[in-house]
Formats: sequence, C-alpha cells, structure tokens
Amino acid sequence: MIRSAPKAAPRAAAKPKPTLVGFTQLEIPHIELFETAIAFESECDPISAHARLREVFGQKAGNGNFLFRADSSVPGRFWVRSTIQWSGKPSSGIALEPKRVVLQLASGLMYHFTLPVCVGNEVFQGDEKVVHPFRTAAEFEAWFSASAPGFGIKPLMFSASLRSLRFRHEGVPYKIDHAMMEGALEVADPERMRQRVQRGFGSHRRAGLGLLHLYN
Repeated sequence: MIRSAPKAAPRAAAKPKPTLVGFTQLEIPHIELFETAIAFESECDPISAHARLREVFGQKAGNGNFLFRADSSVPGRFWVRSTIQWSGKPSSGIALEPKRVVLQLASGLMYHFTLPVCVGNEVFQGDEKVVHPFRTAAEFEAWFSASAPGFGIKPLMFSASLRSLRFRHEGVPYKIDHAMMEGALEVADPERMRQRVQRGFGSHRRAGLGLLHLYN
C-alpha cells in the first residue's frame, strides 16, 4: 500500500509590515521667517530705525510682516525678523543677507525664550490708548501666566526682570519701562502661537519691543 505524503501545513499569511511615515509625509505646523541684522549710524534711535524698516516692509512693526529689536551691544544695530522677503534695503543701512529659518510649532515642542515686553494698565485719553507699564516683576509674571493660553503657550518656567529703554528721538527724550521675560515654554496651540511669533506682544513694537525669540 502506497501512502500519500502528508500535506504541508498551510503557511500563515504574512503580516503586513508597518508603514513608516516620514516627516515629509506629515504636515508639521511651522512658520517661515527671515532673520538678519542691519546697522544704521550709531546715533540712530529705534523710532527712526522703524521708519526706515517700514519703507521696506510696507507696514508698521507688529502688523504681521516684521518685528525688530535693538542690539544692546552695538549702537545703531538692530536685529530684524520678517515673514516676507526683503523688497530692498533701507536707506543708509548696511544689512547682512537675510537667513531663512523654518520654526516648527507642533504642539508639545519646547523652547527656551526671551521676550522684551511692555504691558500694563491701559487707559484711553480721547482716542489714544495709553499704557502705564506694570511696576513690579511679579505683575509682569502674573500677566504672562494668565495670558499664556490665549497666546498658544504653556509656560514651563520663567522669570521677569525690570528694564528701561532710553533714547532721544528728534530731540525729545524717551523712557519706556518694560520687562525682559526669560525661561522655557511649550507650544500649546500652533495657530495662536504662530500669530504671536508674527505680530509680537505688548506695546511699543515700533520702538523694538515685543519680539519673541525662541531657541533650543
């Protein structure tokens, strides 16, 4: 009697391999920025610098196209961050070629930050809004903690130190009290945070305040 060979057990169906999704296949929230430094004459004040930069970007600082701040180590030099490419160079200024930076804003990302900001009690004198800056670091810290959700930010640790910005513009002395906020934060709402990176914080943005600097 011839016995037939035993049938081989059916092979188990191959399990599908997991698909690895690269970052190129995901839509990572981000903002494209252009950063550079520009040097005017050493006696150039922030308001005069703003007027020249406004000619380049077509609008005031804080309206979405650009923000800037003074370089504390070199008189007349300013750091400029824009969301559009430069249409030209300001008059009487020497600028480095703007560097393109892509800032990721996915929820949960953490950054160190600095923020020179002027906020306080607001009153209206006729049609003009006047800001009386907070007088203590604790007031600035309380403001930042309370306002952070609306900014799309989750503060992790931070502190405020009181500062004064002093300069003369057209012969008139200016003194703007503000705070330097420093610490670490987490992205909580990408779209809200994108708006703040674009438009800045607080008052006196045309004097170089309100620019949020993020770094690892």
